[in-house]
Amino acid sequence: MTTSKWLIASAALAMTFSLFAQKKPGELPGPGTETIYSIAHVKPGMETQYAALSAKTWAIYRKLDLVLPAPHVVVRGVDSQNLPFFVEIFTWKSADVPDHAPAEVRAAWQELENACEKRNGRPGIDFTEVTAVAVN
Repeated sequence: MTTSKWLIASAALAMTFSLFAQKKPGELPGPGTETIYSIAHVKPGMETQYAALSAKTWAIYRKLDLVLPAPHVVVRGVDSQNLPFFVEIFTWKSADVPDHAPAEVRAAWQELENACEKRNGRPGIDFTEVTAVAVN
């Protein structure tokens, strides 16, 4: 990961962890949920479209009650090659959702993927499951 990507990713994680830290321990995502950290390698010139598609996709997730409403963090930046990327962190209510997503969600994912490109041997949108922790 490039230095600028690392700094933005670290900032996004720090914001997320501080949001979790403000909640009572019982309010952290419970068993069966899945918190994800994703990096979208957005095609140059597609940043505005990607941001709109991302907001549309989040609205679908909320409408279908698939995600916890907070925290939800979206940040954007450019890497060392001046290529745009977005980082998003949120929690699925069930770890089964990504593997059994409704058709409406799969269609939204395809639109997001179309605005992205493979980069440095990584997929257009690179998802990683992470664990929420409390920071005092």
